[in-house]
Amino acid sequence: MIKSIFLLSLIFLLPAVLVHSLPSIYTNYNQVKVISTITIYKNLEYKIELQKQVSINQTKTSLVNTTTTTVVTTTTIPKITAVYLANYSITGINGTEISVEITGNFTKNFTFISQGNFSINLFEDVINLHYPYILPFLLLNNTYALLNKQSTYVMIYDKSLNYTLNGKNITAYDFFIVYNSSYFASYEILSSGYLANYTTTYNGSTLIMSLVNYYNLVNITLNTNSNPYLSKPYLYLEYLYSGESKTLQANSYVETYYPLIAGNYIGQIVYLLYPQEGNLVEPNTFYGINVNYELYFKPIGDEVLTYLPSNSSTIMWNGRVYTLVNTTSIKLVNGSTVPALLYRNASENVTVYIYFSKSSNILLEELVYNALFHNYTVELKYLGNEYISPNMKYINVTLPKYTTLPYSLINFNEGLVIAIVLTVIISALIILFRQR
Repeated sequence: MIKSIFLLSLIFLLPAVLVHSLPSIYTNYNQVKVISTITIYKNLEYKIELQKQVSINQTKTSLVNTTTTTVVTTTTIPKITAVYLANYSITGINGTEISVEITGNFTKNFTFISQGNFSINLFEDVINLHYPYILPFLLLNNTYALLNKQSTYVMIYDKSLNYTLNGKNITAYDFFIVYNSSYFASYEILSSGYLANYTTTYNGSTLIMSLVNYYNLVNITLNTNSNPYLSKPYLYLEYLYSGESKTLQANSYVETYYPLIAGNYIGQIVYLLYPQEGNLVEPNTFYGINVNYELYFKPIGDEVLTYLPSNSSTIMWNGRVYTLVNTTSIKLVNGSTVPALLYRNASENVTVYIYFSKSSNILLEELVYNALFHNYTVELKYLGNEYISPNMKYINVTLPKYTTLPYSLINFNEGLVIAIVLTVIISALIILFRQR
């Protein structure tokens, strides 16, 4: 709890700067960004500087009325205690896996980084010290959760700035990145995805790692194929288990779509919608921090796909193997009944059922049974291929399928008319009573 409060206090200190260098969120649900090539540098050079605060005495002498006064004050200044150079060389490339050799003038006692050969997955390793890089299309001007196959990161955009490299000004971005509830840091990242500057503490010293050069561009070609299911938005209704009623209760809408695909990896945007007091997007929480949305970037088999990945008896979905049970009928939120393919995955205490439309292959329902509760704890129901922008303040819908929510949606136009009419009536009554 204390860690979360400390993290939030640091975030509130970040200056709010509105810039347009990066998109705040991908909205191209109907035009998927197909990434077939990524460009990286084979050679990187970084300077690593260690500094310590040292105290010095400053003497100030003044003459007043023939009297000399000397004042000695103590102040602290940074003193450079060591400077190291780290050289990165890519020695092999196998798809998105690269082999990196690190050399430098640092000794074995310097444990922040070590010399040797390392393997890096460009799609999984985010600002890894063995190759400090992040895919540039994963950088957005917002506060969001970035989830890949290995880790979850909270990305907090601060501001854009200029970084000077080889005498040229290059666009860079300040990001505050949280890896878990106890590890977080501020990074300057170039628009190309490379770490430009990073400051941390090391053995009682301040460590500053700065990019001084990069060269030898190389292109990595990806075998990227899109499909028609990606170019659609998907709207779902989420039900969660209520301990009070011991039943599933409608909780919020879930909007999801796929703005990009790179190789066999898909970028998936997910955000919650809960129209209450004019606020449409309901922030989700990671490491005690509210995020506006989630950006998943995972292999297709590890995503919570809204469509059937393949017509086979076993499929990979959300990183697990699901087995086809049978063809059954399922009742949709709007009351209609359609044939569906039922798949099942069972693990310790939890069984997950997923239903795909037999005709359209769209995910119609997810149902999670928890043996510890002896009940279903999560349910996701398909509403349609509807896109609701996170910038909207109200959902202007009155269709019957939305009446299952535990609250009433606000039709802004009708609400405005009613508000005006009520205001006129109340004003007239006030005037009438005053006249009496």
